[in-house]
Amino acid sequence: MKAMEVHPLAGYKIKVTFNDGVSGIVDLNGLISKGIFQQLKDETAFRNVITDGTAIAWFDELEIDANKIYTEILNREPILQ
Repeated sequence: MKAMEVHPLAGYKIKVTFNDGVSGIVDLNGLISKGIFQQLKDETAFRNVITDGTAIAWFDELEIDANKIYTEILNREPILQ
């Protein structure tokens, strides 16, 4: 499983689509109030989200494992395409 696309949304949310068709929206509001992730309170920085397939990242040192995002989507409301 690899993250194929990631799109920033309003309200510090991201929409991620994986190569197996799983897609969903994850709310990162709780995360951006912690430690290094506070940098993402800057909406310009938040909108610069990318993926290399294995991570959702903003900077080299600021990333989330794509597996964690995948699990979060499946445990909430997955959108299967």
